[in-house]
Amino acid sequence: MKNAALYIRVSTHGQEELSPDSQKRLLLDYAEKNLFRVEDRWIFQENGISGRKAEKRPQFQQMIAAAKSDAHPFDAILVWKFSRFARNQEESIVYKSMLRGKFGVDVISISEPIMEGPFGSLIERIIEWMDEFYSIRLAGDVTRGMTEKALRGGYQGRPPLGYRIPHPGGELEEVPSEARTVRQIFRWYGIDKMSSYAIARKLNQEGHRTSLGNPFEKRGVEYILQNPLYAGYVRWNRTDGQTGAVRDRNHWITAKGTHPAIVSRELFDLAADRLGKNKQQTEESSCALNPGQKPCELVHHWLGGILKCPVCGRSLSSCRRRRKTLPDTFSFQCSGYLKGTCKKNCYVAENVIVPMVLKNLQNTRPELFQAVTSMDYTLWEKNAILRQKIRGIIYEKDKGEIRIQYLS
Repeated sequence: MKNAALYIRVSTHGQEELSPDSQKRLLLDYAEKNLFRVEDRWIFQENGISGRKAEKRPQFQQMIAAAKSDAHPFDAILVWKFSRFARNQEESIVYKSMLRGKFGVDVISISEPIMEGPFGSLIERIIEWMDEFYSIRLAGDVTRGMTEKALRGGYQGRPPLGYRIPHPGGELEEVPSEARTVRQIFRWYGIDKMSSYAIARKLNQEGHRTSLGNPFEKRGVEYILQNPLYAGYVRWNRTDGQTGAVRDRNHWITAKGTHPAIVSRELFDLAADRLGKNKQQTEESSCALNPGQKPCELVHHWLGGILKCPVCGRSLSSCRRRRKTLPDTFSFQCSGYLKGTCKKNCYVAENVIVPMVLKNLQNTRPELFQAVTSMDYTLWEKNAILRQKIRGIIYEKDKGEIRIQYLS
């Protein structure tokens, strides 16, 4: 009997979809009838995630890393449709070819059986092309509808702090208690010249919470300060939905909204002008350790999201310091401290923490040590391999040691 993994994905638009439970039931039925053994740990599920970019699907990355490992835990990946595996034909071909050719792992669509031979391969490529075409066409239809609504001043999205939508299809209306908090944020920043870090700390000390009920962070304060919705305007198409990159201003859509403004245009512009100047200074500065001065570039590291603060339990953010003539250096610091929600300045340089982690892995988990030091894996894959086995690595700065919490 062969082993199999299940990959279950429900995308954001919800059309022509089966629920995760339905996909799982059909996949398990297929596995039983075709003599595949499926262990619970090899069932990978993602909800509300697009299939256009593999790198944005963490469960997919974990599955690929497991398939490439020396353990060879499964011989096939079962999906309801090939579109669940990928809706980008180029990525689909690359991953399938690698899995089948190099690692002996087949990708099987239980609802789109493919015959053996070159004709079957041709049919599979046609299916992949149709899946990508459908995704592109759907994205275009959605974009046109959202553009038209934005031009008319309609708001699209979850209401931010200070607003609510009273019923489905309703218009934004002010929440008085939250609106007072928003006005105070703008006054503190624009008039009193407080830093966004200090504002987050003060809001938390006074017991205020975000629209999701969480403590305020420096980043959340700055989001409020740069959101023209509070001055009575809607802004749409500012960022690329795929990459998150900020588009050129010529592509933004800004229109007078149909909702009530919470702050005056003068106060908004005052805060925006100061925020813009601070951002420029931040981009020119290096990674600092003092409160309110962190704004260094967050980068992906193979230990990203795994190192933890011993006080608040949050991840240590990776930070890269660029140097003109020498190689870049990395450091890690508690994300809660940097955002104003943790009092522990848990900072450590890469050249200190990495040898500690590698030495521990080499002594306790040689297979993980080999994976993270191998040139065959990307940073994403190394990170995914560690996440399959490790809940977190606690860095005890005061003791100069680490504690690795392995998953059972």
